[in-house]
Amino acid sequence: MGKNIKAELVAGKLAEYEQLSKIYDDIVKQPRPRLTVEGQGKVLLVLAEDDHLSQRQIADRLGMSPQSASEFIAKLAKRELVTLSKSPNDKRVNLVHLTAAGRQEVEAAAQEVPPFVNTLSDDDLDELARLMGKVTTAMYADIDAANPTLAVKFHKLFASRYLRQFKS
Repeated sequence: MGKNIKAELVAGKLAEYEQLSKIYDDIVKQPRPRLTVEGQGKVLLVLAEDDHLSQRQIADRLGMSPQSASEFIAKLAKRELVTLSKSPNDKRVNLVHLTAAGRQEVEAAAQEVPPFVNTLSDDDLDELARLMGKVTTAMYADIDAANPTLAVKFHKLFASRYLRQFKS
């Protein structure tokens, strides 16, 4: 079988995995808010790296409108994952702080292992980790070449934050 045909089969399996993982999350996972790399999860991850930011700074780092950031922050505050305080330098500016519960949410999300991964042997896990490392490295290079903005770099932040726990 030629390399192009194999690459097409792998691309098909990746597309299948992407769709199946969405269905899996909807059907199998517990119905609790999970940290993702969207919306509220992005805000939590930014604060986990650099706490006590203004709402404007969070919006700028994530490449989103101040209104969107404000909505996400309000939802996080309602869930008691962040708190707000006035800046000592400018009372018009709200600073956002990650609570202990918010920090725990970030750490717990990084440690979630889907049950289907446990069907793989140790050798399978080693091989999959090696192959996924190659694939994600190439993906990051392509993303950086196409759009090297802070919002894109945020996705790299999530991945490096997750992997940091295994490098020590």
